[in-house]
Amino acid sequence: MSGSGVLLDYSGSVDYSTIDKILGNLKATPEFRNIDKTTGKRTYAIIVECLENIVKYSEILPEDDRRFQPYILSYNEKGRINVKTGNPIASGMIGELSAKLDRINEMEQKDLIRLYEEVINKEIKPGANGAGLGFIMMRLKSGNIIDYNFSPVNSVCSFFKMHISINRCYMRKLVIDKTSSSPKVVLDPEKRVFEISGESRPPDVGNFYGEILNWFDDYSAHLLKTPEDKDPFVLNFDLEYFNSSSAKYILDFCKQMASVRSRGKSLEVRWQYDEDDEDMLEAGQEMSRIAKLPFEFVRKENG
Repeated sequence: MSGSGVLLDYSGSVDYSTIDKILGNLKATPEFRNIDKTTGKRTYAIIVECLENIVKYSEILPEDDRRFQPYILSYNEKGRINVKTGNPIASGMIGELSAKLDRINEMEQKDLIRLYEEVINKEIKPGANGAGLGFIMMRLKSGNIIDYNFSPVNSVCSFFKMHISINRCYMRKLVIDKTSSSPKVVLDPEKRVFEISGESRPPDVGNFYGEILNWFDDYSAHLLKTPEDKDPFVLNFDLEYFNSSSAKYILDFCKQMASVRSRGKSLEVRWQYDEDDEDMLEAGQEMSRIAKLPFEFVRKENG
């Protein structure tokens, strides 16, 4: 498989020295480096477990039979990281593997965590296989079930395939409820809702807007690492009133957005104002001019 979304594509014999080379190549790819840090760590951990499983449990087949050689493939598709593996195993392992994977796949998150703690605290005897701890970890880190199947190779061996789909880690959301003196704030990357609305004259304006500015620092780092812009970041300002202290922080926020936009990311501001509130319109126009950030001005009809 080839393409810009491929993180890893390897087939052939696997030992521990091979694993080091495979992981080194993985870390060097732009596709892997562009994944957000949390998703990258989860993907890396799952790939390591898959490679170690291949080393521990693969059956050795004749070198000239390349139809059933071990492989591992990882690629980015539709917002998820996929990891696919295949390796020959002794057919006698099918029952044990199926039972473990079926049990793990049927469990809810809280039950998986409990099982993980139970298994990791058990004393593992020399030569034991870890009671499926690696599979439990893969299921927990991926957030999805582990697809698998077996196909016969010969009278004593079968080919074991797994497909693990890893959910991308979205940035945390920030939600602040509206009060009589502070606006409602919703900054939710997963739902693509970004809004500041209401009256802004919070008693501790520095702490209030400091939380927003810190959130955007984190989110902008995520944006700048993401190669594709599927949807623009559209911030909706719907302010009834803001005092001079708030104005400074709102302008700082707009300057943050302008900086990220200048680096090629799609950011937009929608500034709403009542049709008879020329002051709010002019305030938005001034913000846009000073921050050097284009605004879309939306007039709300009184009704």
